[in-house]
Amino acid sequence: MKPKGDKSGRMSHVACRTRVVARPTARDLRPTTCDGFTLVELLVVIAIVTLLAGLVVGAAQSARKRAAVTKAKSTIAGLETAIEMYESDTGAWPASGSESLVSALEGPSDAAGWNGPYMRFKEADLDSGALLDPWGQAYQYQVPGDAGHGHDRYFDIFSEGPDGASGTVDDVTNW
Repeated sequence: MKPKGDKSGRMSHVACRTRVVARPTARDLRPTTCDGFTLVELLVVIAIVTLLAGLVVGAAQSARKRAAVTKAKSTIAGLETAIEMYESDTGAWPASGSESLVSALEGPSDAAGWNGPYMRFKEADLDSGALLDPWGQAYQYQVPGDAGHGHDRYFDIFSEGPDGASGTVDDVTNW
C-alpha cells in the first residue's frame, strides 16, 4: 500500500486502509484502520521503560555500595598483614595514626630490622600522608587496640564507613 500525500505534498508515514464497497458513500471512504500506536500504548511503553530504568539504577547504586565496603575490608586485611610483618621484623608496632602507619609500612625507616616496604600505596589513596578509605576519610589505626573488641590483635584498624561517624553500624573494622 502506498502512503498518501498530505496537503503540502509530503508523504505520510501512517498508512491507512479504506473499505472497498460497490457503491461507496462518504462514510465508506473514511479510513477505518491506521497502522501506528495509540497514545495509551505509547504511555504504557514509556511507563515500562521508566520502571526498568529505575530498577537498573537502584541495582547499580547497591552494587557500588557493596564494592566500597569490600574494598575497605580488603585494604584492612592487607594492612593487618603488613603491620604483622613489620612487627615481626622490628619487634615493635608502628605508632598510632594513619600517617605514622603509612610512613612505617612504606618506608624508608630507621627502625632496627626494617625489611620493607611492607606495603605500597597509590598517591590517589593518600591525603597528607594519611591512607583514605573508599569514602575519602582516613583509616583509623590505634596501638594498643581496644581489648573490648574481642579480637586477639594488639592494634585496631577501622574505617568510619559512609556516614563518617565512629561507632556506628556501617563502620568497617578488623574486629
